[in-house]
Amino acid sequence: MRGQLGLLLGSKAVSDIGYALDFVCLSIFVWESTRSALATGLVSVALYAGAILGGRLGHAYGARWDRRAVMVAADLVRMVVLLTLAVLPGQPQLYVAVFLVGVGRSVFEGTLSAATPVLAGERTQFVNSVLAGLKGVAFMLGMGLSAVAVPLIGFQGVFALDAASYALSALVLVAIRVPFRESGSTAESGDQKVLWPAVVAAGLVPLFVVRCLDAFGSSSQHVGIPILGSELSPGAPTEAAGVLWGVWAAGLLLAGFVLRPLATRIIARAPGVVFCLATIVMSLGFIGIFWFDDWPLRLAAAAVAGIGDAFSEVAFKQAVQRLPDERRGPVFGLSQIVVNSGFMAGLVATSLLLTPDLVPQWVLLLHGVPLLVAAVAAVRLRVR
Repeated sequence: MRGQLGLLLGSKAVSDIGYALDFVCLSIFVWESTRSALATGLVSVALYAGAILGGRLGHAYGARWDRRAVMVAADLVRMVVLLTLAVLPGQPQLYVAVFLVGVGRSVFEGTLSAATPVLAGERTQFVNSVLAGLKGVAFMLGMGLSAVAVPLIGFQGVFALDAASYALSALVLVAIRVPFRESGSTAESGDQKVLWPAVVAAGLVPLFVVRCLDAFGSSSQHVGIPILGSELSPGAPTEAAGVLWGVWAAGLLLAGFVLRPLATRIIARAPGVVFCLATIVMSLGFIGIFWFDDWPLRLAAAAVAGIGDAFSEVAFKQAVQRLPDERRGPVFGLSQIVVNSGFMAGLVATSLLLTPDLVPQWVLLLHGVPLLVAAVAAVRLRVR
């Protein structure tokens, strides 16, 4: 069981490297093909619109569907659309591919999070931390690989490589023999009406509010870091931005594999409070990237943001995973809707309102709001 779980985590890490390649190369492919900021921005819109749809599917059907089959289907859909793009590259099919990649990732992530307590048992928090750490490794490798893969094998080769990573994940899911759902935990459709009372009773509503505001605020650094990179290194803006994101990913890795054991008992005792505190740490880190003047302090802030990001993810999962098995799937689906809707709304607002000279103030505003709300929520949850 432990060996098969390790195999699953390894294949998930490989597909995350493929996703990191997608994240970088799809946008660059559109920019190189069109030289249009609007067309390039629509890549993110398509990705997060797909993620919202995937969350809606998980929210509606996650209590009843076959988790293994759905995760395999999510991998195969992503494999097929990327293979199609590798054979027939073009702008119309690219947006379809990005949309379906978003759907597949949202469905896969939500379903895996719901199944983790069944797969890991008492080691659930450890597996959550490993997933966060592997995400950091995958993003570091994938984003770094994107810089050398395109010159070597071209965009079509990268899309084929991405497709292969999803094929590997699907094969592993089919091959391993582990349960993905507790026996007799499948809910009937009529049970959906009692989902919200369960969410309220578990104290998850403040976490969803903070998570939505944080996603809205996170759009500021996704737009702001490329602008900051241009200011710090006009001759090589992608290198400066890449270093900041790389250190952020290193923070994910550090939190997942090194710091997590120090906070195991605290997370297990009060995951909601830890989630709020970690959100505060993450927000302070991203604010520091734009407000510090020295590179060492900027890099330290990026690492702090990654550490906070990892702990917030682990603690949020731990809080939701306390729900009964038949409730977890719909709630994680709802989480995907909340996060991706907040992020998409933030991207729209940032794209419309942000000017280069106001990036630090904009980041402070958009991260300051969730920071304050998270502080209030932490106090209320602690008292409760």
